[in-house]
Amino acid sequence: MKNNISFDSELAKFGRGLFETIKVWNSQPIFLKEHIDRLYNSIQELKVPFDMSKEELISKILSYTEGLKYQALRVTVCAEGYNFSLRDINYSSGDYEAGYRVKVASFKRGTSPLYRHKTANYWENIYARREAIDSGYNEALLLNTDDKVLEGSVSNIFFIKNDILYTPSKELDLLPGIIRTKVIEIANKLNIEIKLEVIGIDEIANFDFAFLTNSLIDLMKVRSIEGVEYDQHNNFFDRLVNEFNYQVYGIEGME
Repeated sequence: MKNNISFDSELAKFGRGLFETIKVWNSQPIFLKEHIDRLYNSIQELKVPFDMSKEELISKILSYTEGLKYQALRVTVCAEGYNFSLRDINYSSGDYEAGYRVKVASFKRGTSPLYRHKTANYWENIYARREAIDSGYNEALLLNTDDKVLEGSVSNIFFIKNDILYTPSKELDLLPGIIRTKVIEIANKLNIEIKLEVIGIDEIANFDFAFLTNSLIDLMKVRSIEGVEYDQHNNFFDRLVNEFNYQVYGIEGME
């Protein structure tokens, strides 16, 4: 298996490949098992001819990340082999204090089984995110053709109202986010009621608080979604963040 993938590969020609982005913290790839399980589930469902075992790939990742302090690792796989690459994680304490401003993407998303997988053909997400950033926002919110809330371009989304946690149902062709799943587990542990529902864009003003999750930002509060402003503090969110940081990093209050 190659760690260098050529321009003659199906990955380069057609985007036929898969990837995972994993936070590396003090040499440890965070949620490595969950990322690899999701990757291999996609390999199986999408019939990507990748022959390396989970155990061998995990071993290579652990060797590659030894000595790394705090970076993002991208693991890409395709028929020709695999590739590892690194980039910095640039989220600041100021980002977490201010919260993200979110723009609704200018286009609607249809239905496809591919949205449940992290395929290398990620242009739709990149287009939405760049459109948002160019307009002065931090993230884009994707809707389907029925104006139902799906997810961010690189994140999953949650809302809070009357001490109940809401997030879009997976029936809507969402990526099963690693941190999304962890937040749901933590909410259940803390006896926070959680509802997986179909949420219309016309309903987002009914919520008190919103936040985003992904494997690099963990949990990021949302300041606004275009004209809809949200509370900047929420006790249930603080409880989720504290429990997440304790479980994952062994400390409280980390951002």
